[in-house]
Amino acid sequence: MKYCSLYKMAVACSLMVVLLTACFDDKGNYDYREINDVTIEGISRDKVYELFAYQSTLEITPVIHSTIGDGADYEYTWRIVPRNATEENGTLDKYVVSHEKNLVYPVQLEDGDYTGFFEVKDPETGVTWIVDFYMHVKSQGSEGWLAVCEDNGRTRLDLIGKNSDGEDVLFADLWRNNDFEMGTPQKFFFVGDNYGSSFRFPILTTDKGTYSIMGNDFHIGEDTDMKWYFGLGGDRVDIMQTAVELYTVSWVPDWWVVNEKGEIYQTEFSDAAFFSYPINKLDGQTEFEAAPYLGISYTYNDMGADYDYNYATVLYDKTNRRFLSKYAANNYPSLMKCSGNQLFEVETGRDMVYMDSHVEVDGLVVAVLKDPSAPEYYLYGLTLGYGKIEQTYYGKIGGPVADAKFFALHPVYNSLFYGTKNKIYRVSLSDPEKEPVEVVSLEGEEIVTMKFNKILCYYEDTTPEVKDYMDMLLVGTHKEAAPEGEENVGTFRLYEIPSLATETVTEKKKIEGLGKIVDIVYKERAS
Repeated sequence: MKYCSLYKMAVACSLMVVLLTACFDDKGNYDYREINDVTIEGISRDKVYELFAYQSTLEITPVIHSTIGDGADYEYTWRIVPRNATEENGTLDKYVVSHEKNLVYPVQLEDGDYTGFFEVKDPETGVTWIVDFYMHVKSQGSEGWLAVCEDNGRTRLDLIGKNSDGEDVLFADLWRNNDFEMGTPQKFFFVGDNYGSSFRFPILTTDKGTYSIMGNDFHIGEDTDMKWYFGLGGDRVDIMQTAVELYTVSWVPDWWVVNEKGEIYQTEFSDAAFFSYPINKLDGQTEFEAAPYLGISYTYNDMGADYDYNYATVLYDKTNRRFLSKYAANNYPSLMKCSGNQLFEVETGRDMVYMDSHVEVDGLVVAVLKDPSAPEYYLYGLTLGYGKIEQTYYGKIGGPVADAKFFALHPVYNSLFYGTKNKIYRVSLSDPEKEPVEVVSLEGEEIVTMKFNKILCYYEDTTPEVKDYMDMLLVGTHKEAAPEGEENVGTFRLYEIPSLATETVTEKKKIEGLGKIVDIVYKERAS
């Protein structure tokens, strides 16, 4: 029985009440009452109310006219019924959202079409008048840019999504009514794979632990604490870096994690994932503290289904300042061995400050290391092949790199970017010592995050705009001279990067009014 049957049931019950009341009043004395005629205005039946799930608030203020009395004793009921609801889904009472005359309803509904009903009941006679209206709910939370912001010690979550016209819209402070005390934000990630899995979600690390953010309503709580993936019970987990390696021997993606203790964990990426023990022992013997970076391969050459996709994962021994590698055939990492040209020593004696993986160039991993005794930075390039690692790039980085706060590897072009307080420079991978090109200058603002955001979970209907996001430089800033007490000091920008360093970058998107940004990720759709 479809939802219309539920509606017919409601209307039929109302008519029954009218008939029974008429019979009850007719005792043969023919002393008839005047019939109360009620009309309801202020509810549109000529349009569909377009709303965003978990972000919009539906507000309707009806105007009621009665031919008898002022209606002060009337009882009100608002119901919102899914268009595909059946009698088996429950009774009409299940869909009640308010008993107030004026509706103020924060939309807590999934995507879909709904019919709303406003019921006005005269408790003296039992007569009920009903007006219906139509709603379409969109899930703004299915995908979009998420910014975690710091707000006086608490975590604020802002979303940059789309309105019904496809325009960018800022939905600020989505957790303003969330009473879960998650703490102050520190790190923000998005994990997922490109195999069509629905197991994709953002991960937030705060000063109280690490939590996954689940569903289109951005649920976060004790039940999403990442400690449950480790079976730690009451112990907390602080994830400093995480990544998903797509191409493995078993064709099941590997999920890598580095925590605040420099412990490395690895497991299969699925809803049954469980991290059992840390693997930060050199050859299973000597313990070391790992730097919070992971170098993995996002690309591969299709050599056939029977080929052994034995790529290495690049790790860094922070304790002894050296590159390590971990192959699928081994349980623990070993000192890295490279084939081909030897451009640098894998025992570097330097501190790692950045490492990331290229997307378009097969198996390219780029790292930036700092000399511990001088403000000098060096670029290291490694190519991960089948069962081997080759050294590709090496050199001292030029320009004002001593002032660098952020580094970002372009996922398509052979360029590294670094950002100072309010300027961004472009470095050639093949000639890092060459004077870098200044590409962005933001006077009056301070850069607080800078990155290229990988978009890996493509769908047939993924828009070209979303695919292009991966090639754009994401920059988050704060106003330098914001008035005291101003909360919305953050600005989000995306820059289109030309293939040639001599060409000018283009600002493609700018959204102001965010909170005090800590980090930003793109939340991709789950299948």
